[in-house]
Formats: sequence, structure tokens, C-alpha cells
Amino acid sequence: EELEQMVAQYFSLVPNKSLPRPEFPGTPFGPEQLGKRLHVVPVREARTLELHFPMREVDSLYLQKPNQYISHLIGHEGSGSLLSLLKELGWANELSAGASRSCSDWSAFVISIDLTDAGLEQAEDVTEVVFSYLSLLKTVGPQQWIHEETSTVADCSFRFLSKRNPIDYTCSLAGHMQLYAPEHIVSGPYRVFEYDPDRITECLSYLRPDNMIMIVLARKFSGSTTLKEKWYGTEHSIEPISEDDAKRWDAATVDSTLVNGKLRLPEKNDMIATDFSLRKVEGVPKDEPRLLMDTDVCRLWYKPDNVFDMPKVNIVAEIVTPTAFDSPEASVLSFLYVQILQEHCNEFSYLASMASLHCSFVNARTGIEINVSGYSHKANVLLGRIIDSMLAFPDKVTDELFERIKDKASKQYHNFLFSPPYSHAFYGGDLCLETGKWSMEDKISALSGISKSDLVDFSRRLLSRFHLEALIHGNCSPEEATALVSTILDGLTPSAPFASNDPALRVVELACGQEYVYRFPEFNEEETNSCIENLYQVGPVDIPTNSVMALLHHLIKEPAFNELRSEEQLGYIVHTSIKTHGTDIKGLLFLIQSDSFDPIHVDERIEAFLERFRSKLVDMSPEEFQTNVSAVMKNFLEKNKSLGEESSKHWAVISNKSYLFKKYQLVAAEVEKLELTTVLRFFDKFVAKNSPNRRKLSIQVYSKKHVEKMDEPVPKEGVTLIRATDVIEFKRNMPLFSLPPKVNVENMKLEK
Repeated sequence: EELEQMVAQYFSLVPNKSLPRPEFPGTPFGPEQLGKRLHVVPVREARTLELHFPMREVDSLYLQKPNQYISHLIGHEGSGSLLSLLKELGWANELSAGASRSCSDWSAFVISIDLTDAGLEQAEDVTEVVFSYLSLLKTVGPQQWIHEETSTVADCSFRFLSKRNPIDYTCSLAGHMQLYAPEHIVSGPYRVFEYDPDRITECLSYLRPDNMIMIVLARKFSGSTTLKEKWYGTEHSIEPISEDDAKRWDAATVDSTLVNGKLRLPEKNDMIATDFSLRKVEGVPKDEPRLLMDTDVCRLWYKPDNVFDMPKVNIVAEIVTPTAFDSPEASVLSFLYVQILQEHCNEFSYLASMASLHCSFVNARTGIEINVSGYSHKANVLLGRIIDSMLAFPDKVTDELFERIKDKASKQYHNFLFSPPYSHAFYGGDLCLETGKWSMEDKISALSGISKSDLVDFSRRLLSRFHLEALIHGNCSPEEATALVSTILDGLTPSAPFASNDPALRVVELACGQEYVYRFPEFNEEETNSCIENLYQVGPVDIPTNSVMALLHHLIKEPAFNELRSEEQLGYIVHTSIKTHGTDIKGLLFLIQSDSFDPIHVDERIEAFLERFRSKLVDMSPEEFQTNVSAVMKNFLEKNKSLGEESSKHWAVISNKSYLFKKYQLVAAEVEKLELTTVLRFFDKFVAKNSPNRRKLSIQVYSKKHVEKMDEPVPKEGVTLIRATDVIEFKRNMPLFSLPPKVNVENMKLEK
């Protein structure tokens, strides 16, 4: 009723002119645009094949969603799929398919393939394999059992949707009102209401060579293209698809020599959940997990879902071992291991993902993280298959797979050099302050020397001795949670880690009263934006200090954006945040990316802003200060909107080993007590320019427009200049913050 009154108050006077829905007749693709092949030169390293097929509008087909059926099959990653065969041939890393445009009179279906070097050279053959699979879909025709599978999963996804941010949800609903009938505004984007094989057949009929635009993106075309795009200057060329290629693709079938019968429809999905019953567990608080197991090999945290009542579970398990990150080579090996493990799991994990049960592997800061999330019914099955794949890893790594993933890693590492300058500024700050943070140059060098036998040996060492830190949160009993962790431990049978070899992330302690300036040229020589990151290091913080930092940042972020971006127009990106290095070392961060001004000038403007901000802080009225206190408290006390959001907060304090599960509530309680004088004292101690306790690190990235400023001298007193070649020596000569004391978790155990 309250929401209805608000809508009536603000929108009732808007006249209803009964205007028809806007129509935009016509299509951008005529015969002269189709049947063409484009070569495009990207900025970053990329090898991509895109096949664009214009077709009829599909917005009116939301009840049947024929393109969803087609994209499900083309994008499938299981055995017999298009991507599985392309990977086997060594031609592709990833594939996606689906609608990319949807207008009132036309739409477009796009198949996008991330190619290997070999795949780029065989782009015509890759395209033939695609049309062979399309031929299969057209020949066998729509299958009702496939529709029923996708429809069942869609219904379950809609039934158990997690809550969203209200402002995002209302905006999306407003958009849905333009597309769906009133009774389908909420469910229309999710559910498949009808099976209509004729509409599927109709949409498939558009996927043919004469109705296609073929785009190949690769940097190797640089210098050989004939055209330049008007607005961005993108180099490209356009030519007709050859008649021979068009005929070959049009005649392609699964029986061709290239395919040899290896393409087929997916098998029935055995990962679709059918049991949605909820576990009721008593004696566990609603706001924090409990310790279910604590041994020298495993620490298991457990919390049933006693908030959202969803038949879902989130499993996070980190294999904690220094083997995963104790050198640049180890870091690269961990990356390769995770990528290849994901490949090994693809054939069953893709089926699981189609049933809203997901898994992923992450190179965490102190090891390798396994994540499983989704419906609890089949979570144990998916976890068991993951562990089987980890055990089989040494025997399943083929030379072809290793080389393909090594090439993929090389491309990813080199593409980092073409990331926006702000990414390089963050990287520079982490490189200066964190032990175990390896330079991209060292990673690229290490990658070049790694062999398949190195990776196989690494995989055995990785799993031989580790500590498992795990969180199981959701629809499961304590016994089921213990069984899930036992699946990991009984399968991998690790030895306990050595007490003296506990992985630790250490952070450089900057000297009080000192400023450090790390300057380096932007990696991308064509980039025109420079960037600066200023970090005002505070150090390890307790809950009261954390509360002061949170309030100070809340007070500073809006005026910083308004003055530095809107008024002074220093750059398009103006960002402030509380930055954490290691697990507990915090600082106040300013970042500005600018095309117009060099980092030295921007640094001066940040310092001038801080002086002005202090004056505003002094003059702030008690009422305004209290309003901001209430806003910060509200943010900290805001309820979680989903099981995943709650899990993420719990895992954050598990992974940093603080185990402060009520941190948000504790910080909010401290914020409520704060006075303006406390915030001013904090500012004067850690941020004010002339403070003897201030510790400042300025990361300055110079683009080609400003690189001549990079060699300007810094003040002799109180400022240390760090050159790109000096970072290792700088860290070697600096003291490190002490590690936080270990937390006693005895009183956190689940009472039996």
C-alpha cells in the first residue's frame, strides 16, 4: 500500500496519451551487406570468429523462446557438442551463441568462437564444423524432450529466484512492461510457456551461409586491411564470401570428413534437481556459521539456510598451500592447473550449469578455491565428479590440451598490458606492497619455460599436503555437510601441512612521515590516458578504527567525485575506496585516470582537495554529521538479499582468518558512537599532509601524452622515488607489518 501511494503521488499526473508502442521498421541488412567476410584488427590480443545471422523479430515469441532452444544446443559444452569437437581439433577455447540484437522489426543471432592460433588459420574449416552442427539440428528437427528439460529448469529458476536490489529490479520491470503481456511482466524473461517446433524450425532456417556476415578479429591483420572505421579508426576490410566456401558450408553435414560423425545432440541431463525439500536445523544462529570440524587437515564452517528457506547450497573450499603461489612459476602453474581442471570438468559441469548447479575454480591468494552452488539435491554428485577429475588430472592432460591452455594463458597475460591504465595502477600498488605478488613480466617469462611434465608434477605436489578451509552454507544438515567435506578429504587424502610452512601474506609497512612515489610508463604505447593511485596507509585496524575509516570514506567520496571530476574535470574515472592489502592492512585510496592531465598535476589537485575537505569537515553541522552516521549504519545493517550474498560475507572473514562473522553489526555499533572530533583526529593523523604519522604511496602511470613528465624530480625531503626496476629492492629493504594473532575458535563450535 505504501509503495502504491508513492507511485500514485509521483506518477498519477502523468497523462496517458494511449500512444502505440514505438516501431522502427526496416532492417540494416540488405543483400549487399550479407554474404560478406570482414577482417577486423582489435586493440587487444584477440582471435575471434563471429557469425552474424539477421532474422525476424523475436520479441513477440517470448512464450516459446525458440532462440533459447537453439542457443542452448549450439552453446552446449558436453560430449558431442560443437565446442567439444572444436577443442578436440585444437581450434577453439570458448564458444557462445544467442541473440545479440532484438528490435521491433528484426533481430540477429550470433555465434562467437574464441579461436586458437591453429583455429585462426583454419577459420573456413571452423565455420564448416559450425554448419555441420546446424545441419544436424535442421535434420533431426526440434526435440520435445530438450524443450521439456530447458522449460523445467527455467521454471525452477523462476520459482526460486533470489531477491535483487530493489532499484535494479524496478528498472528491469519497467522495461519488461514494454515487451510482455501484463500477466507475464514478472515471469516473462524466465519461463518458457509453450513448445512450438514450427517457430524453432523457422528461426533455424535463417542460419545459413547466404544470410550471414562472417567477422574474423585478429591482430595479425594489422597492415593488410584496406578500410578504417570513421569514429574509432578501427582497421578492417570487407570482401564477399567465396562461392566455393559458401557451397561447402551449405553442404556440410555431420558425416563430412572433417566432422566424422563426432557431433550429436546432448544426452539427457541427470543433474536436474527433483527434490526441493528443506532441511530444518535447530540451535544455529541466523547471523553466523558454526565450526563443525577442526583438525590439522580441515576446518569446516557450517550454517544452514535459516533465513531464505531456499533448496540451495553454497560450498566454498580452499586448498590452502604455499605450493600454489610461492614463486612466479608456482603462480603460473596454479593458473594452468585451474584452467585445465575446468576443461576436464566441462562435460559434466556444463550439464550441471544447465540445471542451475554451478562449479568454478579460483586461484585464491593462499591456494586454490573450489566453488559449488545451486540446488542442494545434486550438489554432492557434482562435488564427487570434481574430485574424481582432480585425481585423474595427471593422466588426462594431453599435449594438445596443455599447449592450447598455455596459449590461452599467454594471451591473457599479454592482454593485461592492454588493460585500462587504472588496472595497471592497482597492479603497481599491489606489486609495491604485497609479498607473493609477482610481476607480469616474471609470469610471462615463467610461462614460456613450463612443460606438461612440470604441470603434472605440480598437480601431485599441490594435492599431497594442504589444509582445507571450507564453508558449507544452505539447505543441508550437519551430517550432510560433514559428508560433503569427507568427499574431498577421502578422495584426495592429503597429509597435514607443516606448521612452519603456513601460507602468509605479508605487507610492506611504509615509514611514518614519508611519501613514496612509484612511477612507470603505461604498458600500452598507444594509450593516451595516464593514471594515479594515492594510498594513505593506515595499517591493521580494530573494529573502532574500522568504523572511523568507513565513516570518513563515506564523507569523502561524494565531494571527491564532485570536485575532482565534475568541477575540475581531472578525468573521467575518479574513484575512492578503502583498500585492503594482505588480509588486514587497510588504507584510504584515491584513483584518477586522466587524458588531459599528468599524474604530478593530479596528485597536487588531490592534496588540495584534502585540504579543502578538512575545512568542510570542521564546519560540518551536528545535524549533517549525524545524517551521515545514520547512512553508514544503515549500509552496514542492511539485510542480505540472497543466500549468495550472505555466503560471500561469511567467506570473506573465513578466508582472512579473522572469523569476525558479526563484523558489520560491530562496526555499525561503533559508528553510532562516533563524534566529529574523532574523525578529525583520524584524518589529521593518517591523511593530512603535514602529519608526522602519514604514510603515502603514490602510483603514477604515464601515458605517451605525459611520459616526458615522468623524469621530473621529486622533493628531496620526505619523498622516496621508486623506479620500475627498483620495486624488488624496495620491498626487500622495507619492514613488514606483523601478522595478526591467531583467533581462538573453540567457542565457535556447533553444540551437539
